[in-house]
Amino acid sequence: MVIIILFLWRKGQGKEETERIWIARPESGTRKQTVSLQMEDTKEEYAFTVSSRAKTTKETEEAFSETLCRLREVLGSDDDNSAVLTKSVSLPQFFSDLGTDIRWDSSEDTVLKKDGTLQREQLQESREITLRAYVSCEDETREYWFHIVVLPYDAESKEAQFYRAEQRLTEMERETAGEDGFYLPEEVGTVTVGLPESSVSTAAVLAAAVLALPIVILFAKRQEREKAKRLREEELLAAYPRLITKLTLYTGAGLSLRGAWERLATEYRKEAESGGEKGALAEEVLLLAGELKNGTSERKAYEAFGRRIGLKPYLRCASLLVSQLQKGSGAMREGLEQEAIQAWEMQRNRVTKKGEEAQTKLMFPMMGMLFLIMGVVMIPALFSM
Repeated sequence: MVIIILFLWRKGQGKEETERIWIARPESGTRKQTVSLQMEDTKEEYAFTVSSRAKTTKETEEAFSETLCRLREVLGSDDDNSAVLTKSVSLPQFFSDLGTDIRWDSSEDTVLKKDGTLQREQLQESREITLRAYVSCEDETREYWFHIVVLPYDAESKEAQFYRAEQRLTEMERETAGEDGFYLPEEVGTVTVGLPESSVSTAAVLAAAVLALPIVILFAKRQEREKAKRLREEELLAAYPRLITKLTLYTGAGLSLRGAWERLATEYRKEAESGGEKGALAEEVLLLAGELKNGTSERKAYEAFGRRIGLKPYLRCASLLVSQLQKGSGAMREGLEQEAIQAWEMQRNRVTKKGEEAQTKLMFPMMGMLFLIMGVVMIPALFSM
């Protein structure tokens, strides 16, 4: 072990002596890098700028070529950089993946602005505009010219009519600047003026509600079934210790296992006839007794009893009964006694857990009452001060 530790230590020492620090350049732009400089007992930090890797001549040419292709796509121009515009475009200012920056200049900034906003409302005829793009990559800048033809409005087009309505609303707001507000006109020319409708109409809400109703009903029914199943399982678990205890007493009194089940079925049947509520366990015991009476073998009847209920204690009980059928009443009684002790212990743990859960649920109402009492006592005291 000592030899291995010394070997690893020497290996680490050698790594410290030979390992060099690698400073990775950013993919684009620059970033600050701080290093530690030390000489004898003097140590200081130095920060310097690390720029992205310089492109080769080939990479620079490819960046310029790709940038030009993308600008043509944005403007919808052909190979001779000519394009026709009828609406605003978003002119890019850079392409980070190519490492190119772009500056724009328009020969008529009142019609086509540098950001690509097109204002052709005042045009009476087509206007030819020169749009220049200054593309910079590394230390080189290239200029690309685009010949843009801007078409005027059609005076009767919807676009022109909307523009006139917008201008009229702007004028009304400016004319009534000294007033508390102003009324919107019902119409401006052929354009109807109103407030925006809700993004979700009443019809859409009703349609969605109708479509969602079956899902809600199915979900509610599923929740109801889950709740009923959970209550049934809790009822069966609570009744299990009494069932095992009665089976132990009856078999200990000399009844056979079949006779014990028949005796249990008779008790449950009399209880139901006298107006008592038939529980989940009573239904299963009556069904088991009926199967035994109709000739079903005890083994199959007990196995079916455990599978129908599906809970671990009942599956364990069915397995115990089946395994003890061949061992006689003495061995079976001993097994049932052990199962009864275990069942009551599980019941005690379950009741304790429910009590703890009930205490936790009561904590929040008690805290609310505490704060309420503190408020009733302290608020008058504060006002009296």
